[in-house]
Amino acid sequence: MLSGTRSRVAGIVLAIVMLLPPAVGAEDTQPAVAIKAPKVSEKVSTAAQRHLNIERLWAELESSFRATRKLRVLSRDKEVIADLREEQKFAESDLAKGDAAATGEMSNAHYLVLPKVQDFKFSRWAAPLPNFDSKYRRQDSGLLQLTVQMVDTTSGQVKATFDLSSKFATGAQIVNSRGGSPSSAHFTKMAKDVAAQLADQFVAAVFPMKVVKRTRGDQVIINRGKDGGVHMGETLEVFFAGEELIDPDTGKSLGSSEELVGTVKVVRINPKVTYAKIVSEIDPLNGPINSGDIVRRPQKK
Repeated sequence: MLSGTRSRVAGIVLAIVMLLPPAVGAEDTQPAVAIKAPKVSEKVSTAAQRHLNIERLWAELESSFRATRKLRVLSRDKEVIADLREEQKFAESDLAKGDAAATGEMSNAHYLVLPKVQDFKFSRWAAPLPNFDSKYRRQDSGLLQLTVQMVDTTSGQVKATFDLSSKFATGAQIVNSRGGSPSSAHFTKMAKDVAAQLADQFVAAVFPMKVVKRTRGDQVIINRGKDGGVHMGETLEVFFAGEELIDPDTGKSLGSSEELVGTVKVVRINPKVTYAKIVSEIDPLNGPINSGDIVRRPQKK
């Protein structure tokens, strides 16, 4: 009798569990970002555009956002979307289990990232070497500048604009020819550089660095890890977030007032968090650095 009761209870519990909605994973709660294909300014010369690998730049931008582990990156590549739709049609057929994303149920992005190449140079300079036949002094150089808009898809507002740049210049080499162009590896390196800059600044805009905890020995733990763009030895400013500021004309929030409370220096970077030593506190008695304080890089003068 008891065994039968247990069986009925177990059956009821199983039925309830099956009726419950599936648990929401951590990834489902992360903001979704869609990076559009980079556009190119008319200022970029036709000659330079021959070396401008938009597909590589686009891929590096998406890769850098995925590496933050704080954002979901939704593809807006037309070929990828076409492949996905083909898979959805297959899932709807009698040949499949039908567990692919249903047509019309692709996730919408919370933010659109709109990159535009404002300037690009990728050149090789060469000059004959005096008193030598068929010998040249050669040097390669390049520049990649992007302006990127961060658009809130709910309101259509441009939440932030990021200016990014990277450049390279090789040392002069003595070679037997003056022709050719710089190695594509230089472009890839610049693309990775601007992509990392963008991901760092974007995450800082969506998830400001904050003090998680103040520990013994005048150290703080910050909610950034190895993929958060922080560097060993760099000095960061710490702010207390005060009351919300409201624009008297529009009634919209302008964010919170911020009061500088001190500075910290990065001493250890773990996979998910960073440890920093407190360097200074403006008012350690009445306004010490504490949990919840916002951490920022010093503004460039």
